[in-house]
Amino acid sequence: MDAQSGFTGETLFSGLSLAEPPATPAFAQAAAPEAVLNTPFPARFMTEAFAPEVEEAAAFYTELEDEDFVDALDQLINDAAARQLADQRNWSSLPAEADTRASLEDWVEPIASETERAMDGFAERLVAADVYGLPAQEFEQLLEAASNESQYGLSGYEGFIGGIIRAGKKLARGAVGLVKKGIAAVGKVLPIGLLLNKLKGLVRPLLRRVISSAMNRLPASVRPFARKLAAKLGVAEAEAEDHASAEGLAEVFELEVASLLYAPEAEEELGESFFEPREYESADAVAALDAARARFAERLAELPDGSSPEAEIEQFLPAVMAVQPLIKLGISIIGRQRVVKFVAGIIAGLTKGLIGAGPAKLIATPVADLGLRVFGFETEAESERLLSGEAVASTVEGTILRLMELPEEVFEDQLQLAAAIQEAFVESAAAYLPDKILHHDLPERETAGEGGVWLLMPRSARPRYRYRKYTRVLPVRISRQAARAITWSDGGTLEGHLLDRGVRRWPLEAEVDLFEAIPGTQFGHLTQDEAPDEAETADAAEFQLLTPEVAGLLLGEPALGRRSGPAPAIGRQRPRIGRRYFRIRSAALARGRAKQRLARRLLVLLEPSRRRLRVQLRLSERQAQQMLAMLQPSSPAARRDLPSVLSALHRVYATKLPAVLTARMVRHGLVKDVAEAAAPVDRLMKAVASSLSKFLTQRAAQLAAAVAEPPGGVTISITFSELTKEKLGGEVQLPEVSVHSGWKYSGQ
Repeated sequence: MDAQSGFTGETLFSGLSLAEPPATPAFAQAAAPEAVLNTPFPARFMTEAFAPEVEEAAAFYTELEDEDFVDALDQLINDAAARQLADQRNWSSLPAEADTRASLEDWVEPIASETERAMDGFAERLVAADVYGLPAQEFEQLLEAASNESQYGLSGYEGFIGGIIRAGKKLARGAVGLVKKGIAAVGKVLPIGLLLNKLKGLVRPLLRRVISSAMNRLPASVRPFARKLAAKLGVAEAEAEDHASAEGLAEVFELEVASLLYAPEAEEELGESFFEPREYESADAVAALDAARARFAERLAELPDGSSPEAEIEQFLPAVMAVQPLIKLGISIIGRQRVVKFVAGIIAGLTKGLIGAGPAKLIATPVADLGLRVFGFETEAESERLLSGEAVASTVEGTILRLMELPEEVFEDQLQLAAAIQEAFVESAAAYLPDKILHHDLPERETAGEGGVWLLMPRSARPRYRYRKYTRVLPVRISRQAARAITWSDGGTLEGHLLDRGVRRWPLEAEVDLFEAIPGTQFGHLTQDEAPDEAETADAAEFQLLTPEVAGLLLGEPALGRRSGPAPAIGRQRPRIGRRYFRIRSAALARGRAKQRLARRLLVLLEPSRRRLRVQLRLSERQAQQMLAMLQPSSPAARRDLPSVLSALHRVYATKLPAVLTARMVRHGLVKDVAEAAAPVDRLMKAVASSLSKFLTQRAAQLAAAVAEPPGGVTISITFSELTKEKLGGEVQLPEVSVHSGWKYSGQ
């Protein structure tokens, strides 16, 4: 170890066994990819011994992970999507894609300019110092001072700008670390000013990717020089559809930042061409589906009574399939086109009784009564037959999308496929057609009494619908017990969310709006709800996943929820087709758009080069004040209630932290699987609990002092130092606990 710098050659990844790589399946042996593992996750390692710089690159890439930056990108995507949809509703005719992109680029221009200005200020402080010659402590102090002095003059997007500055800190720290460790000489590392200027040059391409994601166009993949580094690290590019998510955009950005230090080819790609975006690679499948859905509904409305819509369904099927990752559809047995004809034929038989003027009136009248009048539209504006056509089209579309979730084997057996089509059709009909035309005892009905239907929205944007909304606004009385049992995407619960929003009495009288994602849905689209009684714009963070469990607790109707599949312990995934979401409205909630809230109350930061693992608990101002009341009782005779404080902290992390730690350790190869992670995670959890108990016993006054500072919440950092893979397998030393006023972000 360099006594002055504090850098060592050992990292948290040290000791990772590469001697016995997983066996390659026989079918893959003949065409194994060259040095790239088939995984979308970062920081997987090659099966050969690392050169030191490759291990350093892997550690650096891991440290670039910034969950707060992912959340900032998610906010940008949703704000852009909301703006795009609002523009579409306000234009007399649908704008061309080029016009939409130009409008969004004008919108992000102030964000780009302010980020570049902040980066210039940050770089100026570092360039003026001999960063490669400074002692480690002075260098860290310089980094903190430079980042703290980088003021952001643009309210609302501090998370994005701050994430770029944090990447700059890590880039500068990584360059100095290479020199201190002797892996690179000063002459071989780009000057700090040039490195940070190249980082600044990645900002506008990243914002263009954000726009593409909001427009449901898959952004271009990583540049060639970054792809070479990915090959060295064994990092495969994410699947194409994952590029459009906030997580995918962040991973591509982090790979490009890592390439500035560890891809020699990057030095040769200076100049404007280095920063030019590549062409966007995807066709607009969502827009094609919009047009196909409109044509399909119109054709259904024109068909005479008793007609078979088989030809129309056959034409509609490919547009629906194009928005999902392609499945093989049993090509090896009956061929794709034969499957399409087979599916279309069965669905046509099931829908035949819904075609024509008579059935259209039976369908359209309750839809209009349940939906359009509720949403503030005149029924005359919507043709009965067109409303009916849309409802039937939604039923067909829902059937097809459900089929595409089935395993390939189903498409290789016509009897299985026929049964699956019928089951999917009945489930879709129960969702998208009025109860009045369904059997009263149909088991698939979504409500015990008369329910609503899921209507394509917003109506003013037709045919470019971006979500479905349930036509009934559901009144509820939310007990505190139910609210505590419903988890929230920030890692807390509905109880905590409502308390932070100002709720003080239980049960809460509220109304619940329900939404369903369709191809192209972003959370930002849901904020453009057309309900006439909406006096304010919703926050995209208010829309939460509606599972059967949540629907049962909140609404008493479990069938209104949808199974969601694997979901992150904290944070939200991009809306997936068919998933449902809820939003709670109540007069008891604080009015006006809420100020910026944290998307995560709990962070886990892995820093391999420092052999450090940090857990950050971020408390809201309400939570902090409650703890202060326990620490400083009003009565002089009363004693501090430390057990209650410890219990309150335990509730913040105990439910979610094990899953977060497990996922992080598996992802970065510290353990081979979830089962192997169980023991070290248990040891870490016990150490966290013991360290918090010790902190409160000895230094509770520090927590009280942090809470007493100006409002803004509190961050409690729990830091495991000198942590290696070997130490994870044995006794874990107690971590150090520190407390800060306000919310600390990733890497701070």
